[in-house]
Amino acid sequence: MKIVCIVLGSGSSTRFGNKESKLFYKVKNHSIIEHTLKNISKSISKDCLYITIPKKITKKEKSVLSKYTENALILGGSSRYKSLVRALKCIDTTKYKYLMIHDAARPNTSVALVTKLIDNIRKNKYDAVVPALQIIDTLKKDNKTVNRKLYKTSQTPQIFKIKEFLNYNKKINILTTDDVQLIENKKNVKIKYIVGDYENLKITAKNDVNLFKKYLSYKTKIGNGFDIHKLGKGNYISIGGIKIKSVYKAIGHSDGDVVLHSIIDALLGANAKGDIGKFFPPLKKYKNISSIELLNNIKNKIDLDNSIIINLDITIICQKIRLAKYKAPIKDNLSKLLKCNKNLINIKGKTADKVGIFGKSEAIGCWATINLIN
Repeated sequence: MKIVCIVLGSGSSTRFGNKESKLFYKVKNHSIIEHTLKNISKSISKDCLYITIPKKITKKEKSVLSKYTENALILGGSSRYKSLVRALKCIDTTKYKYLMIHDAARPNTSVALVTKLIDNIRKNKYDAVVPALQIIDTLKKDNKTVNRKLYKTSQTPQIFKIKEFLNYNKKINILTTDDVQLIENKKNVKIKYIVGDYENLKITAKNDVNLFKKYLSYKTKIGNGFDIHKLGKGNYISIGGIKIKSVYKAIGHSDGDVVLHSIIDALLGANAKGDIGKFFPPLKKYKNISSIELLNNIKNKIDLDNSIIINLDITIICQKIRLAKYKAPIKDNLSKLLKCNKNLINIKGKTADKVGIFGKSEAIGCWATINLIN
């Protein structure tokens, strides 16, 4: 049976120090909650993901969040517990065996941690599995040192057997700060604490954002791609997924779109997945195939939807095809194909001063460099 996941994103963000919600604070052109959803989506499918939202949220913000789930966004309550209850009422819990609950303000959760949680709950020995960290600093109470070995800090995501969680979970009057708290005092409940992840930080104050940025920098990958095609007489040429009227056409096994081919190689390079020829050899079934179809295939293979494009730099080399008026349409089209902000894409057109095969208009070439986080 499937795992259902609730991402709690309806907190007040009072400790963050900004008037707007911390969850929509932008880091690398994406909000904190988007980073969280991209990471959790690597393990949980859209149909099994439910998101609670605050009252103060714009239509644009709702639209962004809706891309990560096939379910309606859920208006949260005045507390963590009330938001959780509202979310559970929107779920057909009979369809699921396990319930995962996650903080929207934890944008750096790893697939390895989620996998470890799922593997442990599926052993059917425990009602809940929770990641936790031992205290490493000296701990004081009333200015006196206490035994830090007696304490630990819990993290999310936390995972539960859903039937047991619903049975044990009754309305409570205490303030809850995590979800296992709802069942930890019940008799016969078996809770497994596993080693958490120090990089699985929760964004609470502004300074936490700086630490998150450092973690992101460790995940940055760069890929390069280059493509070249002969030019022949024609009526149009495909560049960046759009058709441009021209007396030239690119000669190739597919439609010869050097921009999309170089982007494909850059994406594969950033993910250490080989090159375009590995996936699309010159077979009959690929003859005259659209390069957009090739790009979409590679996007799925590398799970680009759950990656973050930092920037894409493209240099198109061609002598006689003037690209000045086409740069904006190409950029717009690439933005749609890659699902990224067009301001992250740069396009340069270069001639070869009539030198060599480019200068004689015998060929068109493209160099692409992409910087992304996944």
